Amino acid sequence: MSNLSTVILAAGNSTRFKGKKSKLLYPLSGLPIINHVVNVAKKISGKNIIIVCNKNNLKLLKDIVVGCTFVIQKKQKGTADAIKSARSKIKTKDFIVLFGDVPLINNAIIKKLINHHNKNNTYGSMIAFNTNNPYGYGRVILNGKFISKVIEEINCTNEEKNINLCNSGIMIVNSKFFFDKLKLIKINKKKNERYLPDIFKIYFFSKRPFSFIISEENIMLGVNTLDDLNKVEKIFQSKMIEKLNKKGVIVRNPETCYINFDTVVEKNVIIESNVSLNKNIIIKEGVTIKSHSYIEGAKIEKNCSIGPFARIRPSTHINENSKIGNFVEIKNSEIGKNVSISHLSYIGDSKIENNVNIGAGTITCNFDGKRKNKTIIKEGSFIGSNSSLIAPVTINKNAKIAAGSVITEDIPSNNLAIERSKLKIIKKK
Repeated sequence: MSNLSTVILAAGNSTRFKGKKSKLLYPLSGLPIINHVVNVAKKISGKNIIIVCNKNNLKLLKDIVVGCTFVIQKKQKGTADAIKSARSKIKTKDFIVLFGDVPLINNAIIKKLINHHNKNNTYGSMIAFNTNNPYGYGRVILNGKFISKVIEEINCTNEEKNINLCNSGIMIVNSKFFFDKLKLIKINKKKNERYLPDIFKIYFFSKRPFSFIISEENIMLGVNTLDDLNKVEKIFQSKMIEKLNKKGVIVRNPETCYINFDTVVEKNVIIESNVSLNKNIIIKEGVTIKSHSYIEGAKIEKNCSIGPFARIRPSTHINENSKIGNFVEIKNSEIGKNVSISHLSYIGDSKIENNVNIGAGTITCNFDGKRKNKTIIKEGSFIGSNSSLIAPVTINKNAKIAAGSVITEDIPSNNLAIERSKLKIIKKK
């Protein structure tokens, strides 16, 4: 909908968040909070997105957000002043207001708002929600089916504080009419700010009252504190798990699992308890991820078994029907088909071909103090337990490495390599 602009308010100082950086930069399921909002805005407005920020977070936001126009709110004079900062950049008939710290907003509710606005030919429409705990929210006062005003918590009477219909702040407005009326908003003497919610009363007395739609409360949750972030993360994770369930993925004890926003999981996958699936993961059909496994930046092909207690690090590709067992770590490696690395091993910067068995306690010693070196284990090889392979080294086809060996040279195909010191038994005197 390129004929519709979106303004994202992101100029707050995150004073309640108590983090080391702007709350908008903190990850929600692996993606910065602000990016969740921007992704929705792009589906609505394409490149017609204006982000209102402050001078302190401008550069940080530009580093993680692309395809948007940035404007600075020079003085922190409230949300009405923030919208005013964006006026010169809005070129469309209508525009939507979103908030950079409301990351659960979705395309479906915004489409519903737009359709309601267009169908009713209003000058302004907003999203409201009902809640059993309205503390902190602006209360919506109705006159029939329209909004007569919104009262901020700080200005509510005791009776008004009991109202459960609340303002999300998200709205769509006619640009010209909105900015004609915005200048009528006065400075609130208690906070010395100009509050955007005052626009509802101005519209009502101009005989162009806001209409509204109702949303689920969860979708409208904002992130103001670290506790808020935890609540939003829990909701987002629940939605991720729900999507996986619908695809035929079994997630056992889902409250203990973490799923990154970009994780791709095919049907008939089983994810056991306490599994962490981080960024850039593809898991193919029939895979089992056992308990307490950590995966990041990996592709796992069909019918593999991973874990328990496995750590799969970035740039790892595990091919079909392979088994990666307990306390195995793999990093930057290509693992072939039907490979067994059952327990207590480290495989780094390696290429392991098909039908290879890696015994317990095997280590590819890939770092020489200056650079990472590659280990190649070719098809059909057998690596005995507690072996150390000093890279660069190649174990050729069908070779066998005896348990306890330290291998420093390439091993020819179909040979057995043994490297052990001679056993000595010294009698006790």
